[in-house]
Amino acid sequence: MATIDAFRQGFKGVRGNRFKITGSFPVGGIVTDMEFYAKAASVPGSGIGIIPVGYKGRPIKFSGERTYQDWIVQIYDSSTVDLRQKFEDWIESMDNRNAHEVNYNIVQNSWMVEYQDMSGTQSNSTHQKKIKLRNCFPIDLSPIDLSYDTPDTFAEFTATLTYDFWEYS
Repeated sequence: MATIDAFRQGFKGVRGNRFKITGSFPVGGIVTDMEFYAKAASVPGSGIGIIPVGYKGRPIKFSGERTYQDWIVQIYDSSTVDLRQKFEDWIESMDNRNAHEVNYNIVQNSWMVEYQDMSGTQSNSTHQKKIKLRNCFPIDLSPIDLSYDTPDTFAEFTATLTYDFWEYS
């Protein structure tokens, strides 16, 4: 049986508060690559469906199609880089609100979430785990809540992006 000291020395965990998001905003025929700070994000989830087939009165389960959950990012609103406006412009370029001109091909392959591994008590600044979203685009922007009753906090909004699949990069 391992001791607590042996466990502590052998443990190499991943810190959930050390992450970076990079992405590209395709607006007006120009793609702007940027790295930005977010309040919270996640490593995108995935699952696999099941196909039940009856056999002698019992369901036998087979693996089905893989599915990917939408990716949600909580972003601080900023006066230096207006990310909210960049997302709004991206959505506008996909479906113009006045002319209702739809463009299905404004997706980006360069959205990535990176997070850091830790080795014992030593940390470094390189992000070692990278997940890349393929063919992603925003599908929802939450409102920005404004209130005189909310001191000592920054305004924030949530962006939901969808994508075809993700892969380790």
